[in-house]
Amino acid sequence: MRGHKNRKIEKLYELLRGLEKKVSSNDFLNEMDFLLIKDILLSLQSESDVEILKIHSLYYHLHSQMTLQELTNWLLPVERYLKKDLKDEDFLIFNKDHPDRKEKSKTLPLILILDHVRSSFNVGSIFRTSEAFNLEKVYLVGYTPDPTNAKTNKTTLGAHEHLPWETVPKALPLIQELQNQNYQVIAAETTSHAVPLGLPFPKTKVAFVFGNERFGLDPEVIAACNETRVLALRGYKNSLNIANCASIFIYEFYKQWSANG
Repeated sequence: MRGHKNRKIEKLYELLRGLEKKVSSNDFLNEMDFLLIKDILLSLQSESDVEILKIHSLYYHLHSQMTLQELTNWLLPVERYLKKDLKDEDFLIFNKDHPDRKEKSKTLPLILILDHVRSSFNVGSIFRTSEAFNLEKVYLVGYTPDPTNAKTNKTTLGAHEHLPWETVPKALPLIQELQNQNYQVIAAETTSHAVPLGLPFPKTKVAFVFGNERFGLDPEVIAACNETRVLALRGYKNSLNIANCASIFIYEFYKQWSANG
């Protein structure tokens, strides 16, 4: 019985991945594939497994004008159920921890907001960097996998146990809330109005916002931020892995904050 159920989910995964590869943001789904996906989703409605019911809930959101980003977001529960995510542990480096450092260092007045980040490896890596620099907090928005996800938990190497974090459904209310608390909220994005990362930061608390690996930040999220900063690159490629980018942003803020005493 379970094998039959898994074959259904595997077929659903195959269809969704195929659509992810060929559908552009403004296109509509292939009608035959669309109907087949709906049939598979509908057949899952009587399942008792909570994770399968999460997948089934896509049935109520699926429509022929879905954007590629919406499709990708709904693919995540299927990926996680089938354990199709990255083998994060293959990239981990184990080092001896220094618990005494935490007691001696001040909390860096910096918050990270991860908005619909897809990879549990990226999230785990960002947690490790954030804890290493003793950041104030990390917010996980939308589908960003949190440390209750087994793969994220594995890749944080326990960093999430020493760093405050919270999941929230949407970025915009959070940005407004932080601004009301006198945070300077800065989008990390390659836009035409972005200023270089290395410019002096305001003498106040700061929050960086990082977006989805493929789509970046939504325009309304960027508009809600106080400013946008970009990491100036000199190579042919115009982007970095989000975990690497976050590490550089964190270090630049730390360097300036330390220099100011």
